[in-house]
Amino acid sequence: MADVDSEPEVPAEKDDDQVTEHSDSNAITAPKLITVLIICLLNLMNFIDRYSVPGMLPYLIEEFNLSDLQGGLLQSSFVVTYVILAPIIGYLGDRYSRRVIMATGVFIGSSLTFAGTFTNTFNLLITFRCFSGVAEASYAAIGPAIIGDIFVGDNRSKMLTLFYFTTLLGGGLGFVFSSTILQLTGSWQWGLRVAPILGFISVILVVFVMKDPPRGESEGSHLTNTSGKDDLRYLFSNRSFMLSTFGSSSLVFTLGALAAWGPKLMFFGRKTVNDTTANVENMSLIYGILTIVSGIVGVISGSLMSQKLRPSIPTVDALICGFGLSISSIFFYFSFLFASGNVYVTYTLVFFGLLFLNLNWALVGDILLYVVIPPRRATAETLQIVITHLLGDAGSSFITGWIADGIRPHIEHYSADYQEFKALQYSLFSVIFMNVLGSFLFIVTGWYLVEDRAKVDRAVASNATEEEASA
Repeated sequence: MADVDSEPEVPAEKDDDQVTEHSDSNAITAPKLITVLIICLLNLMNFIDRYSVPGMLPYLIEEFNLSDLQGGLLQSSFVVTYVILAPIIGYLGDRYSRRVIMATGVFIGSSLTFAGTFTNTFNLLITFRCFSGVAEASYAAIGPAIIGDIFVGDNRSKMLTLFYFTTLLGGGLGFVFSSTILQLTGSWQWGLRVAPILGFISVILVVFVMKDPPRGESEGSHLTNTSGKDDLRYLFSNRSFMLSTFGSSSLVFTLGALAAWGPKLMFFGRKTVNDTTANVENMSLIYGILTIVSGIVGVISGSLMSQKLRPSIPTVDALICGFGLSISSIFFYFSFLFASGNVYVTYTLVFFGLLFLNLNWALVGDILLYVVIPPRRATAETLQIVITHLLGDAGSSFITGWIADGIRPHIEHYSADYQEFKALQYSLFSVIFMNVLGSFLFIVTGWYLVEDRAKVDRAVASNATEEEASA
């Protein structure tokens, strides 16, 4: 393995940014594009499943007579299997057939998720929901690493934009599908069956259509694997990677809390002003549409700004992420504050809050790929996703639910609807603090970004083993 701290300087023409976009190794060909689209389908499937629960959460809370804490746990339950399996899969994904790993994991996860739709008790439902993390663990780290092996430069940024756009599209469709199916059928079970069906289709495409390129192919890298211990030591000492990972956790915390409780907050906000037309399913549907549209505008805008400004401002990715979180905090604060006011004003504030939040997705993925050497990228993706889930959406939904449960007894002299509204409102103010913290971490990331990227460029361009680099 090349020593990224001791390799000789490489001439400028070898820099990753200067790889010609029209070279054969970086051209957008049909097989490469099909592989990216299959990976995007996996991501779309996963987030449809993840956000199907929030689209029906108020109904499920009433159906199973749950507390807000239990409702939040239902949304966060995927993290159980994810945290156990993701590190193992990340290690294997840097060393063995990624197609086999992805197909096996998605098939098992989809099968167990589908089986869970035939349960009729909360304990069984949450048990099966715990297994939904199997599918995500099997592709979430490997997918972006494959994209990094296929493309470099702006083409890589474009494909990552497409990948992370499906995160938001899937989340929005999860809201839309589950709330719409619930209204049409009166059955929550069918709202959770769309994603497993897409999962089975994805498995067929992974096995028979998707290509698994050599690791580091797009950069001409021949760096070899080291031990898992060395991989982790390298990643934990990589300042840009770790800071951007912790910053991204704030983003994921906010999205998890809003997904679980945003529609319910708006619903009870309307109830406090005696709006008899308020309907939580319709609000979930609108929330899903806002998520999709803001995702389209936000992810594409963030990527375009990065591609345009990166040649003149090398740290622009971290700056966009940091300022995007700061600006989104302002919009979210006022959306919570005025959630019982004019509903269209609230929707507008939520939309712009999500838009500035969504500037970050592709940029965080791009940062990881250019500050981590190719043989360690799947492990890096795994570590990043585990950290962001544990500190982010795995806890945010039940933490905010737990805060709401704790606040409610102190305002019990108010009406029941007002109690629900104020408890959720106060609990959701926690996301403002997390956004500001994440903004600070991304700004600090910018201090180290150029140096850490240069280390990777030198290691990849040298194509040296550790012994050769030391000679």
